[in-house]
Amino acid sequence: MFPFIVPDRRRNADPLFWSTVFSAGLVLATAVIFSSYLFWESLPVWDQGLWAFLTSVEWDPGEDVYGAGAMIYGSLIVTSLALLFALPFALCGAITASEFLSPRARLVFKGAMETMAGAPGVVYGLLGAAMLSLWVKDFFGLIDGSTLFTAGILLGIMILPTIMTLAEDAIHSVPGEYRDTALSLGLTPLQAFFKAVAPRALPGIIGAVLLGLGRALGETIAVMLVIGGLDIIPMGLDLFSPGQNIPSKLGREAAEAIGSGMHWNALIALGAILFTGTMMLTAAGSWLLRRRAV
Repeated sequence: MFPFIVPDRRRNADPLFWSTVFSAGLVLATAVIFSSYLFWESLPVWDQGLWAFLTSVEWDPGEDVYGAGAMIYGSLIVTSLALLFALPFALCGAITASEFLSPRARLVFKGAMETMAGAPGVVYGLLGAAMLSLWVKDFFGLIDGSTLFTAGILLGIMILPTIMTLAEDAIHSVPGEYRDTALSLGLTPLQAFFKAVAPRALPGIIGAVLLGLGRALGETIAVMLVIGGLDIIPMGLDLFSPGQNIPSKLGREAAEAIGSGMHWNALIALGAILFTGTMMLTAAGSWLLRRRAV
């Protein structure tokens, strides 16, 4: 009787639907434009030889010689160290919070972890430069504490809260019936977790690890402050040598090379490599996290 008072939901549904579609399309278009720009600007480097660029360790802007080998090596080493350091603590914390803490204690614990996960990377970098690098230097008797090992440990500390909170969500989302059934069969809570809960939470846990790796792979400022900044591949897998990874290289040279010939193209090519790796890890992690336990 009073159409101007009672809202017409069918009439309002279409604008909401189309605004959502427009927003999603805008995000997708932005991603396509961004990735297209990266690969277009990288073409001069690819034309000179993709394999040579990926494997060479020479980087000399004065001679127009560019190789990404040292930066790729540094990224792999630092990310692997971060995962090896963070994964045991993250999984133990996630299992404890989901399976053994009271609901109130779980919320407090998750709140603390989410706060740490949201802390700016530059804060971690400053603490790493002021404290962690000095500890590494003194403990291992090094001349300088800015090493690949220091960067890996710092990245491990940074991604630990992310992996822990996401893995805890995956474990906690497993229906309680699985736990109750396992406990009724005489299993201990820990046995019930490994036999009944862990197999169903495994895709989400792997997704949490991949998302944590995605963050580690793209972290710039924190790593740049503690990695040392040398474009070398150390002999004998020396983790206590200074090095360089892709984000730290971009952070050091992007401002001085912006728009200037092959140097800029080589940095953009590094960015394209980093973009591809990060997007693959993020997409795989997000897909696995969306898989619900059944």
